[in-house]
Amino acid sequence: MLGASGQRILVIRYSALGDVVLATSVMEPLRRRFPGARIEWVTSPALAPLLEGLPGIAAVHRLGKRGGHGPLALARRLRGRFDLAIDLQEKVKSRLLALAAAPRRLHFHRRTFGQALWALVGRDRPVTRAHATRLYAEVLAPLGVEAPGRPELAVGERARALAREALAGARRPLVGIAPGATWATKRWAPERFAAVADALHAAGHGLVLVAGPGDAVAATAFRAALHAPLDADLTSLPVDVLAGALGELKLLVACDSGPVHLATALGVPTLALFGPTSTVRWAPAPPGRALSLGLPCQPCSNHGGERCPLGHHDCLRRLEVAPVLAAARELLA
Repeated sequence: MLGASGQRILVIRYSALGDVVLATSVMEPLRRRFPGARIEWVTSPALAPLLEGLPGIAAVHRLGKRGGHGPLALARRLRGRFDLAIDLQEKVKSRLLALAAAPRRLHFHRRTFGQALWALVGRDRPVTRAHATRLYAEVLAPLGVEAPGRPELAVGERARALAREALAGARRPLVGIAPGATWATKRWAPERFAAVADALHAAGHGLVLVAGPGDAVAATAFRAALHAPLDADLTSLPVDVLAGALGELKLLVACDSGPVHLATALGVPTLALFGPTSTVRWAPAPPGRALSLGLPCQPCSNHGGERCPLGHHDCLRRLEVAPVLAAARELLA
């Protein structure tokens, strides 16, 4: 049994962007439950800047694919250094790290054993019973934690300065448009994003394109369909600089993707458009809003996929510009 202070706790969550941001919701209850504990975190090198400097995190360990930052090398460095390891990733690598780091371990279980077997044959039933932050908090239940905190980020002054530089000269108030998503079935049509952006620009808002390295196709199509000028293009910024820039927005309009959770953690209103994934599990917290048609086939996936299982993709194909624009105007008002 852990005491209230003097303990060493390791939290493990290294991918993906939105999941890591949402996992930071465990920090507030951990700090409250163990005010004197030393808490460290394992994450990917790209996401480490979001956690470094976060209150209560004494050190951030970068987990790479190989070499000195690979899982085996990191496991050797962490071996026996902690009293408790909290594995929020549920992967082979995270279990290896937790086993090496601490004698007591708590693991996030998204699926039962039976559901995991179904997932192996392509029947990965979506988790819809609770929000992701509450699912993470449930891992802490043996420690006496009952509810999640809010996700939180560390955005350093250097990142904020670079963000201000990226937005220099942009017309305010700013609206961000993020047309990309990792999986094709989560993407709304770029030309519809452009129609929303054109209408908001006509109403006096500056436009900012938000996109990552994997969003090149969606970003290019959005630019081609857009008639209004872009005030800033935040394509492929380092993640902490992107977070600093998102904090300057009045609104973000996006697919269900990592930038939604970044903006939400910064208190920026976010309109997230949902297709195959669960609004119950992934919706942005107020003042944000999830927009979904609520078709009988929704949700059909935990994280999206390359093709609609039914072949029609009605969940986003039938989502027109008008309701998205109306919801955006409501949030801006």
